[in-house]
Amino acid sequence: MKEVIYITDKILQKEMLKLGAIGNRSAVVDELVRSYDLLQFCKVISPKRGTLEDLLSFHSSDYVECLKRYNNEDDIEEVTDELQEFGLAYDCPMIEKVYDFVSSVVGSTLSAVDAILEGASIAINWHGGWHHAQRDKAAGFCYVNDIVIGIHKLRTKFQKVLYLDLDVHHGDGVEDAFSFSKYVMTVSFHQHEPGYFPGTGSASNIGFGAGKGYTVNAPYSRDITGQMFVPYFQSVATAVYDAFEPDVCIVQCGGDVMVGDPLGGTNLIPEDCMKCVELVLSWNIPIVFLGGGGYNVINTAKYWTQLTALILGQSFSNDIPENPFFPDFRPDFTLDIYRNNIRDRNTTNGLLKNALFIKENLELYVASTK
Repeated sequence: MKEVIYITDKILQKEMLKLGAIGNRSAVVDELVRSYDLLQFCKVISPKRGTLEDLLSFHSSDYVECLKRYNNEDDIEEVTDELQEFGLAYDCPMIEKVYDFVSSVVGSTLSAVDAILEGASIAINWHGGWHHAQRDKAAGFCYVNDIVIGIHKLRTKFQKVLYLDLDVHHGDGVEDAFSFSKYVMTVSFHQHEPGYFPGTGSASNIGFGAGKGYTVNAPYSRDITGQMFVPYFQSVATAVYDAFEPDVCIVQCGGDVMVGDPLGGTNLIPEDCMKCVELVLSWNIPIVFLGGGGYNVINTAKYWTQLTALILGQSFSNDIPENPFFPDFRPDFTLDIYRNNIRDRNTTNGLLKNALFIKENLELYVASTK
């Protein structure tokens, strides 16, 4: 039987409250998962705290020192040139005890990674998945790139790591970190259009040097439905798996890919993404599942709870059980998320063209080297 690890505790939930963009999301997710009695089917582990050495495995010493220096500042009224230089303004304003926060985030993902290194089949950390942070800069609500740090740790045991990003936004920070590597393949499915954050991730971006062909971008237009997205994902992901033959996989499951997210733009519901995750589970390789974006807290909780049940192979009732946040699930108190009655801006031919381009590059740069 597969061993599944679930990372959480009250201390981590409290740390995540510092991130204003997601509010009490961490607690809402964990309590909904718990209310469905899903935690009895996995091993719950309290996360460790990331160390200075962990942070420096990716981030620059100047950036980390800045976070440490501001950790004990109670009231930062002025945005200095230094804070702007490190991206600690606008969408990533300085937060209270910021170094403690990033240490907690990194520690949670490294705890999931450690479980995999110690033989677990699957590890779930819905508190991680902050894919925009760069080596020396915060971005897009991401103060630290726990994913990159986790991948570095996985590489101590596994030669080839596959990173799949289902967040509605391009996983630019992870891509940039490994764009020259042939041992880490980054694959991002994301909404891509003029003016949409972060503005990167066109299909033509395929990596550089030895890593050329090991960066895969599968963009789509807004209002995409499952009818378009699921076959697109299955086609690209299968081609990636067959060409790269990964030893381990990290899946970022940003909840902003759900319809109704204030920073999203898709017309997807949990069932759509669950079909994608079913494919990944069928590969029978070790997997780390991470969270990420997701700014409609209730929809994100519904999505990740259903993913947790799927990963554990458990059925679930559509009716929300009693839990500390039960009133927040009004008016219908069910897991339902409803599609918008709106036209899909994507075309079958457009997505097929992207998929064909990706497959040609995989054949040229990846499969041919085996």
